[in-house]
Amino acid sequence: MKFSTPEGKIDTPEVNADYETASRFEKTRVGVLGVFFPSGFGTKYIPYSYIDQAFIRIHEVDGKLCCGKATFYYYRIVFVHNGKEFADIMSENEKLTDEALSAIGRAAPQIKIGK
Repeated sequence: MKFSTPEGKIDTPEVNADYETASRFEKTRVGVLGVFFPSGFGTKYIPYSYIDQAFIRIHEVDGKLCCGKATFYYYRIVFVHNGKEFADIMSENEKLTDEALSAIGRAAPQIKIGK
């Protein structure tokens, strides 16, 4: 399986095996070597060595409905490299987003977790 990375395409047995055995948090997979998530028509792979920082950004969206208003929350795991945000993964599930970020921190303690 080919994966898209911030530095180009990759297809190695090690990365394929990591994808297959990675812990799943909805559409996000957290492996030993990096993070995997759907992107376009393929799968994005971000090796831990490329990530300097990861944190959660919360988006609050006010919706107007026929019977009034409702507030919706979206959670994004944001990845930073060299001071720039380069990728994020969106979810509506706060608990799984928090668990995925914690798993990233455990797998790669060199990554700064949080702002």
